[in-house]
Amino acid sequence: MNSAIIFEEQIYLYLTVFSLLFFTACGVYLCINQRESATISGMKYLVGGFVVDFASAWFGSLIGEMSLTVNIEFLMFTALILKVVSLILYVMSATSLLLGKKTVASITSVSAITALAAAFYWSWMDPNGMVVNVLYNLYPAIGFAYLTAAFFAGCFGKYNIGYIIGCLTLFFVTYKTMLQISPTTALTDENWYLGAVGYIGLGISLIFVLVDMKNDTIDGLEKKITKYNQRMKEIIKLSPFPIMIARLSDDSILSANDGFLKMFNIREKDLDYYHFRDFFVDPDNRRLLTTHIEKEKVVKDFEILVKAPNSETPFWLSTSANIIDYDYDVALYAAFQDITDRKKREDVLKNQATRDPLTSLYNRRYFEEEVNRRIRTQPEAKFCVFMIDADHFKSVNDTYGHKVGDKVLMALASTAQQALRDGDIVARYGGEEFVVFLANSDSEEAKSVADRLRESIGQLTVYSDANEPFHFTVSIGISSSDYSHNLGELVKMSDDALYEAKESGRNRCIVYHANTPSEPETVKAEKAEGNVHPAFAKNNNVEVSLLEKENQTPQGDA
Repeated sequence: MNSAIIFEEQIYLYLTVFSLLFFTACGVYLCINQRESATISGMKYLVGGFVVDFASAWFGSLIGEMSLTVNIEFLMFTALILKVVSLILYVMSATSLLLGKKTVASITSVSAITALAAAFYWSWMDPNGMVVNVLYNLYPAIGFAYLTAAFFAGCFGKYNIGYIIGCLTLFFVTYKTMLQISPTTALTDENWYLGAVGYIGLGISLIFVLVDMKNDTIDGLEKKITKYNQRMKEIIKLSPFPIMIARLSDDSILSANDGFLKMFNIREKDLDYYHFRDFFVDPDNRRLLTTHIEKEKVVKDFEILVKAPNSETPFWLSTSANIIDYDYDVALYAAFQDITDRKKREDVLKNQATRDPLTSLYNRRYFEEEVNRRIRTQPEAKFCVFMIDADHFKSVNDTYGHKVGDKVLMALASTAQQALRDGDIVARYGGEEFVVFLANSDSEEAKSVADRLRESIGQLTVYSDANEPFHFTVSIGISSSDYSHNLGELVKMSDDALYEAKESGRNRCIVYHANTPSEPETVKAEKAEGNVHPAFAKNNNVEVSLLEKENQTPQGDA
């Protein structure tokens, strides 16, 4: 492609060198950005061939001077060897681009042996300057023709702009080089541009070849994505679990299987109208799931409370979800399992562990744990503790039986629960004793609440098995956080105040104060053993029924 003419004028040389550097840079850029081995090898050989071709032109420009001191046969042979090397590189490049790297060796070997044999024969065995000149131009012409065929083959692909430009450039260069093969064709200054035009045209061609390859790669990835999405849809459809895919950006549902559609009673054609968040009963539950997904990228066995769009009945699901690429979107892949029955069983077990089976109030264990938790989390808050005890409860059991006694306890518990606020806690502490945590209240407010509760209980009517109506009363002891924030101490204070209420006539509320008498040690011991309530444990105690006439004064009853 190049000839010694370019070295006769500096402007020719500069333009040619600049064009060669441009082409080389384009080739290097393509190799860096393209991982296909055959293409990279082909482009490397192409760049190498042009560099050697340029070197052979430079060597040809020096033959006239060197022939004075060096054997002319040696110079002609060396010039042809450089052309042979460039031919070999062109063949290797074209073969890599056309057929792949594995076929390069065999085709290149045949070309190399033939070209070397001809160069050796006409340079040494039968030196002939005209034949050497023909070979000097024939070798690159053959290489360019082979490259033209390789680029022409690439013109039939879907993306072919780069190959078309390269093919046209190489065809022009091949044509011009073929014209120089004839011994009668004289080289003129008009031919100097051939190398520059070839380098610039092929450099531009390589840039477009890279673009074409990128587009082809994108097409390949799109096909893989389409295949992946199709496979994902098949997996979703065949899954025994309800599965849904929702776009992460706006929560819209992209796909769902029959299990999901049946679970929420919706039609597949209506999926576009729904978002995943539409099925959540509690928005905070959805936000918590989103937070876990954003932080961990995957969640397992996360419990959510949901409902169908056309139903108000909630149900529990366990979901395992992770983030995937789906149909060119970042999506949430979630599988579900209905755990409503399990949650019901858990609720039953939880109630059994925290509730009193007779009154359905909280039990002592839950009361102590929950109140201590509140005290820890709200150390500055004021609160009060009640201790409630049914008056003459033993006589009720003795007179009407334990079954009616249970009715008394249930009526007391129901009234206490209805009279108190949502933030308050009422629990069965043991036997006929009940304990109350009154939040955000001082002793004066607590006394007012306790009196209203005592009066409400006193108005209750309970019926015996014989359908006989009777009433009962309660005594209440009150302690305040003004004295302590220790629950155990407050319960003891309330119990002491309750003891004073019993001693002073029952059916009354007493607020603990520093002078409140404590229970006798014998009563405390019996109470600790769980034998009887201290109100029934005094010496010479005579039980009087709640139904006895008011003029009958009980003697030390509890």
